[in-house]
Amino acid sequence: MIVKILRWSITTLLVLLLLGVAAMATFWVAASTRETGLRDELAPSTGRLVPTGSGRVFVQEKGPADGVPVVLFHGTAAWSELWRRTIDALAAAGFRVIALDLPPFGFSDRPGSYTRRDQAARVNDVLDQLKAGPAIIVGHSFGAGAATELVMRYPDRARALVLVDAALGLTSPPSEPPLLVRPQGIREILVSLTITNPLATKVLLQSLIEKKERALPEYIEILQRPTSLRNSTPDIAGWLYYFAGDDRTADSADRSAYPRLKFPVAILWGDKDSITPLEQAHDLQKLLPRAALTVLPGLGHIPQIEDPEAFNSALLTALGKL
Repeated sequence: MIVKILRWSITTLLVLLLLGVAAMATFWVAASTRETGLRDELAPSTGRLVPTGSGRVFVQEKGPADGVPVVLFHGTAAWSELWRRTIDALAAAGFRVIALDLPPFGFSDRPGSYTRRDQAARVNDVLDQLKAGPAIIVGHSFGAGAATELVMRYPDRARALVLVDAALGLTSPPSEPPLLVRPQGIREILVSLTITNPLATKVLLQSLIEKKERALPEYIEILQRPTSLRNSTPDIAGWLYYFAGDDRTADSADRSAYPRLKFPVAILWGDKDSITPLEQAHDLQKLLPRAALTVLPGLGHIPQIEDPEAFNSALLTALGKL
């Protein structure tokens, strides 16, 4: 009897395992079938490609050409259009807004090199091409790493830095990417199940925000649009290797580098952020004792879409003080 039960249990486990593998393979194949879009058809007409030393970067600009430049860095799996309401508010206030797509997300070229140093050099080239003067650099979530790297490596580019729910990895010990995600094939399966899977977009977005009802159809569409470009899953899987480990070569990964920053810093943070909890904002403030912290009540990890009016008001107030 016991032998029969063991055999049944093993057989059941094998069947479930095979079903799981088959399901994952289905999503993987579906991704390659679905990803046939062309940039010229999908990218908004409000943006353009700017050449850099490592591929072209998609940029959206708005506001007076002689306004103070504000450069917006988005977070993981987002792109410049997710800043739309902030772009409009800043432009209306007289700033020259430069919102860009950090590759491999959005409509920028996907060169395969995604360290913070790579991204900072890329954006530095963009600002050269745009002939932008010293700018206020705004970095959200994972994009805050590249934003901070830019101002550390190219200090003449910045007049101030704004960190929004920044995922800088400063409160955890350095680590290599887990063995599980090192093979490209495994990473492609993971990406096809999550970032490029249209069935998962809303669930993933809701997991990042406190106000679940703000996972509106307009934001779902914005997030999904560029993932239908050709080769999105393998391209983003290449980036996932960098995301899964700590970028030890980055200046912005070094806690001791922060007190040496010479220009004003503002920190904006949702007090309900479960991805980068408010404790990380307080830790940043200890590293940057002159930084001003603005806590956004009732908001989570993406405050610019959870309450655009409150976020834009707080950002404009912070910019006024900077």
